[in-house]
Amino acid sequence: MSRNTSIGSYYKYIIEQKPLGYTFNTNPYFKGFEFEKVNLLWWQNYGIENWHLAFYVGAVYILAIFGIQRLMKNRPAFELKYPLFMWNLTIGLLTIIGFIRVLPGFLRVINEQNGLYNSICLRSGLDIPTAYWTVAFTLSKFVELGDTIFIVLRKRPLVFLQWYHHLTALIVTWLTAPLAEPAVRFCAVLNIGVHSLMYPYFALKAIGVKVPTYIANIITTLQLGQMLVGLAVNVTSWYLQYTGYNCPRHPLSIKVFCFVYGSFILMFGKLFYDLVIKSKWKLKDDKRKQS
Repeated sequence: MSRNTSIGSYYKYIIEQKPLGYTFNTNPYFKGFEFEKVNLLWWQNYGIENWHLAFYVGAVYILAIFGIQRLMKNRPAFELKYPLFMWNLTIGLLTIIGFIRVLPGFLRVINEQNGLYNSICLRSGLDIPTAYWTVAFTLSKFVELGDTIFIVLRKRPLVFLQWYHHLTALIVTWLTAPLAEPAVRFCAVLNIGVHSLMYPYFALKAIGVKVPTYIANIITTLQLGQMLVGLAVNVTSWYLQYTGYNCPRHPLSIKVFCFVYGSFILMFGKLFYDLVIKSKWKLKDDKRKQS
């Protein structure tokens, strides 16, 4: 963590102008590195003016993955062992760094008096690292589409969950990011945290490292937990808004997130059941038969 105690022009601007409507933490512990000092208003305006970008990219994504899958039907699969390793390792390292940078600010807000309400509903307590990595989190949804390209080039099974969750996460994140809703803290922290485990795991699997099964089960459990917490936060913010509390959420944002998290819970719940619950039952049955 950087601990530069001087208040530069960037911090004066952040504190006085409150970009995105937030008050920013002035504690030196949460000051950003130079690369984290981005123009937040520029990114917000770019997202508003280019709200359709995610739909265009999403359309190209769908055409690309199914087009490549068709082209590869009668062709040998590409191995792509080391490119896939580097891809997952790079994203994994970046998400680890991102998680380390956003977690302190999140814990600070959540541990305040009325911390749960503050973290979901108040535009306060934001710090430079969290602001930067939230922008990076939004942009990462474009990058993560590359996961599916590797799948179709390597002729691995392309399941509905894989491309559906990438596509919907991209569109919903890009459309709602300019709203700068406080509840996004949970979405960003949880997603970056899970990915900081998931992508290093994929990197090791890509080069044939035998990772214990329980690691995959932990990641699957965390993925489902992320969706359950995300839905709970979304419903809580709606309830607080409905009962008269100040909780800035756009009605469309609440509906879209409820749909997306609800569909993710169903699909990741099925994955959890197949990979964790059923596998444990099978293991117990095998042991019983051997005894």
